[in-house]
Amino acid sequence: MSFNPNQPHGGPAGAPPNVTMDFNAMLQRSMQVPEQQDQISEVPGRPSSSIGYGGVYSATPPPQHGPNVLGGARGPPPQQILPVDLPPQAFLTSAMLLDMVDKKVDVLLRDEKEYIGILRSYDQFANLVLTECYERIAARNPDASPSSDPSIPRWLIHDVKLPGIMTIRGENVTICATVDLDREENPKGAKFAQVDQVRELAAAQKAEKRDVDSRKANALKQAGIEAGFGMQG
Repeated sequence: MSFNPNQPHGGPAGAPPNVTMDFNAMLQRSMQVPEQQDQISEVPGRPSSSIGYGGVYSATPPPQHGPNVLGGARGPPPQQILPVDLPPQAFLTSAMLLDMVDKKVDVLLRDEKEYIGILRSYDQFANLVLTECYERIAARNPDASPSSDPSIPRWLIHDVKLPGIMTIRGENVTICATVDLDREENPKGAKFAQVDQVRELAAAQKAEKRDVDSRKANALKQAGIEAGFGMQG
């Protein structure tokens, strides 16, 4: 096997001498700017017959929204919408309690019990945690009637201090509202009374209401209607 020292560079042994010239010519053509050609109308539904492999390599690149060069400047981050930027009507779930944290609230339960304390925590199920909590016992004032003087308070109330913290399940909450600290000492339509008097009146009124609800529940059952909460006979 003989070696030819005059073999042209750029091609394997035995290749024709014009391979290097052809390669250089192709390289020069590839570096030239292609001339703008007239757009050829094509039949819809048929693949493109122009060079570009069906438009895969000749497609327009997607627009660049910003510099993607390594170390280049980045665009501004998306603006965050904080709760303070939203109106109160935007909170229609337990997020409404966000503005009540660390405030004095009045919580009314489904069984007509009432608790007043400082809201410390809550979750997505409206489970509440109260500190410095009081249970408000209320009873209708026997001296007040629909025809009596409007200045006579309709309710007698007394607040009983509860030790520790109070946890209330969200499914039992009917109303939760903040307390007006300027008017809590003199509530409208109510008067503070002794605890024994209020408990006695409240127990008698609950027993009377229980009898009325029992009769209503029996009448509803006879009509084929299931009694609601608090009216089980």
